[in-house]
Amino acid sequence: MAEYILYLDESYTHSNRGQSSAFAIGGVILKNTEINNVAIQIDNVKAQIWNDLPNYKSIILHELDLKRAVERHDSINTLKKEYERFRRNSDSAKLIYKEFAKIIRHFNIVTLGCVLKQDDFYTNFFKDIRNDISLVCMQIIIENYTHFLCQKKATGKIIYESRDEADKTMLMRFHQVCAIGTMYVKPLAIQQRITQFQFKGKQINDPCLQLADFIPNLIARKALDKKIYKDTKPLLQAIWDNAYKGINNNRKRYGIKTVPRVN
Repeated sequence: MAEYILYLDESYTHSNRGQSSAFAIGGVILKNTEINNVAIQIDNVKAQIWNDLPNYKSIILHELDLKRAVERHDSINTLKKEYERFRRNSDSAKLIYKEFAKIIRHFNIVTLGCVLKQDDFYTNFFKDIRNDISLVCMQIIIENYTHFLCQKKATGKIIYESRDEADKTMLMRFHQVCAIGTMYVKPLAIQQRITQFQFKGKQINDPCLQLADFIPNLIARKALDKKIYKDTKPLLQAIWDNAYKGINNNRKRYGIKTVPRVN
């Protein structure tokens, strides 16, 4: 039986002036036999950026650090040393988005995500009854990942980027969903298909988790109709094109899902 790993990260994204925020969980599904090859290609991207450094593989790709360098809101002195070069040459940032898009397409990597638009959620569900936003998104992610694994007749694991103090809560969310199932998927199916949920910190320097890091913010920006910068468009398009389609070619339902539906 084939085995997969779903690498996940999360993001809070705000539209203009801090209004219309969204919470997103998103990532990539990799077959175990493909993980090493994908990691090599991600390290090759690092080599193109930091080819003057002998330890380029040890550098951790992080979209937030990249954005801070490119957007110029912060002094260059506050940036991580290895990210200062993006302030001097923004084409290097463009290269990362372009190469990540190529990797997703070359390996036909399936993407998965959920975006919760907080304004719609808080407006349409009373405070006394509404669920935690991370649980809402986790239900959808687990449901669609289980669907994917069932279609592939496979089992899989989840690796979630560690948030330290928040890990305990997210692990509890996972076990909640496993215990009671979702609206459409029974708990036994989840338990049989998803065999492990674990956390990894950035310091572990997992290249595949770094690829996943670039997904939540982009899908949230799209859901909020926020400006998509030209340099990031190739990656966003690759994420959408490779989103899981289920059995009826429905990316919006099974791949990158936005909730709640209010009309």
